[in-house]
Amino acid sequence: MCAKRQQPANDPTVPPTYTPQAQDAPDRIRVHYGSLTSSQRQVADYLLAHPFEAATLSIDAMAAECTVSVATMNRFASALGYGSYSSFRNHWQQLLQPGMAPLDKLQQQRNMPSTAHRRLQSTLHNGAAQAQTAAALLDPAATEAMAHHITRARRITVLGSDVSAYIAGYFASYASLFRPDVECLPQAGGPSEAQRKLMSLGKDDLLLTISLPRYSLQTLELCALAHARQIPIVAITDRPDAPIAAYTQQILLAPAQHPMLPASAMGVLGLLEGLCTVLAASSPWSAEDLRQRVQLADAFHVDTSPRARAARKAP
Repeated sequence: MCAKRQQPANDPTVPPTYTPQAQDAPDRIRVHYGSLTSSQRQVADYLLAHPFEAATLSIDAMAAECTVSVATMNRFASALGYGSYSSFRNHWQQLLQPGMAPLDKLQQQRNMPSTAHRRLQSTLHNGAAQAQTAAALLDPAATEAMAHHITRARRITVLGSDVSAYIAGYFASYASLFRPDVECLPQAGGPSEAQRKLMSLGKDDLLLTISLPRYSLQTLELCALAHARQIPIVAITDRPDAPIAAYTQQILLAPAQHPMLPASAMGVLGLLEGLCTVLAASSPWSAEDLRQRVQLADAFHVDTSPRARAARKAP
C-alpha cells in the first residue's frame, strides 16, 4: 500500500466517497478494481504499471497510451468516485508533492505531546511507508533503463550535496563491491574541485545524482555543466517535476516526506540498495574474484561465527 496522508475536508481533488482505507489514488484503484469494466481495468493496469505517466500525462495522451477513448478515461475516474479525470490525476500527484516547510514541521513536533518511544515508532512507520510508496511508483521501463545505464557505464560518479552526499557515499561503497570505477564526486575541495572532476567524465560515463528537498543549488549547477558536456545523467529524486529532472535521461522516484526533517531518505536508500543488487547480478568479476575480495575485507571486520566467539571468550 502507498503512504497515507490526511487531506483537508474541502480539498476538491478528494472525491466525496473518499475513505481512510483508500486515501491515495493507487489504493482507490485497488479497492474498486473488482467493479471496473474490462476497458476500465485496462486503464487501471496501465496506471499502476506506469505511475510516472499517471502523474504527468494529459487525458488525451493517457487515453492513447491505454488504447481507449477519452470518454472511457472519464468513466474510469467516475467509477473511482472522482468528478473528473483531472481530479483523479491531481490526487495521484499528491503522492509526489512536498510537505510543510522545515520550520513549520519543527513547530508542529514541539507542540505535539509524545514520548521518545512513540516518536521513534512513528519515524520508522513513516520510513516504511516511504519505501512502500517508492516500490509502488516503480515503472518497469524506467527501472530497466536505469539498470542499463548503471551496468553499461564505463565509470559511475555519484553526486549528492548536503545530506545527499552521505547517501551517495553509502551507494558508492556498496556498489564498488560489484564493479570497478564507482566513486563520489568530491566535496572536500569545494565546487571547483567537483567541477574539475566532472570535466574528466565523458559520454561513456554516468553521473548518478541524488537530489532531495531542500534541493541543492550546487547539485543543479554541476548537473547543468554535465548536461552541457553531454555526460549521461540519471537521478533519484522525490518528484517528476523536481529541478533535477530537466537535466536527466532517467529518474527513479522516492517520495521523501518526513514529519520533521526536510526529507526522508528511506525510499532513496531502498532504491540504491536495489540498484546494488542489479550490479551484483551483472558483476563483471568472476566468482573467484568476488571470493578473494571478500577474504581481503574479512581482515577488517569482526568474525561473528560461533568458533570465533568462543575463541574470544577463552582465557
